[in-house]
Amino acid sequence: MTYATHASSTLLHRLTTQLELLLLCGQLQKAPFNEIEALRFLSNTVVFLGYAETPLLGRKKRYEMAHDGIYSLCLGAIYLQQLLPLDQDGNRSLVLQVAFELLELTVADLHRVLNADRRREEIACNPEAVVFENEVIEMVGMTSRALQQARRVYPDWFL
Repeated sequence: MTYATHASSTLLHRLTTQLELLLLCGQLQKAPFNEIEALRFLSNTVVFLGYAETPLLGRKKRYEMAHDGIYSLCLGAIYLQQLLPLDQDGNRSLVLQVAFELLELTVADLHRVLNADRRREEIACNPEAVVFENEVIEMVGMTSRALQQARRVYPDWFL
């Protein structure tokens, strides 16, 4: 199987007006598209989700893995538009917000994932932080739902 590395890829999508605006404002940047790279974002999501579901890892690590999974999925959704975020403060929240819209996820889930992102930062900054099993379960569920929704919105990404 060969993978396209140019604009003829079936994975590549048209920019929405919102994305064009974010590009013009310097919030996002054009990225050279490569199907293998697009598949890597998806693969990372699946791997991180698998780790997050593994009870052998501690709750803190599982929580981080679930969050890294949803973030990788979100980066991938944006990459399918031939864009990536700039390396600047606040880009993680921007990626989550933009991708949740691209993936047609609910506003309620967006608020949950943004709260989870703040919680992830708290955990990363405090080695004494305790992560509860219900937080892990919720984050794993959210990542799993986002992955299922991505399959609906971008079915070619899963072929």
